[in-house]
Amino acid sequence: MTDPEWRIESRAYGDPIVEGMLADYLSELLVHMPDFDSDRAVPPGPSDFEWPNGKFLVIFAGGEPIACGAIRRLSEAVGELRRMWVNPAWRGRGVARFLLSSLEAAAREMEVLELRLDTNRALTPAIALYGSDGFVEVPRYNDNEFANIWMSKRLDA
Repeated sequence: MTDPEWRIESRAYGDPIVEGMLADYLSELLVHMPDFDSDRAVPPGPSDFEWPNGKFLVIFAGGEPIACGAIRRLSEAVGELRRMWVNPAWRGRGVARFLLSSLEAAAREMEVLELRLDTNRALTPAIALYGSDGFVEVPRYNDNEFANIWMSKRLDA
């Protein structure tokens, strides 16, 4: 269920709102993984989140950005979920599930048949969310040295 006050927007990766949210995301990752370095964690290319190669979404409540996430194309039929984060003050309200559903819808618009992600065992709430949404563990598919779990989900057309 979504709150009628939430709105979702596509934003450029270099947008100041996106950059601020990614800084908060990185700060939180560093709490769980002190050695994390986003420049070494399979960093995105300049056009990875630009349509039709991908999309970066931000959820707003009123005028406040409360969550973000992205997808990017890995191949013609495979996409990857990236940078999904919800402001801690907004967790437990269905925001993450709404964001994930919106990212999956964008992947379907891109005609992606499989959505992948990597994560770390330290991020147990994220792993639980992905599992409850139908993602299953798969073998390593990238060289992200900070990941130790790789997941995938087949998308219906």
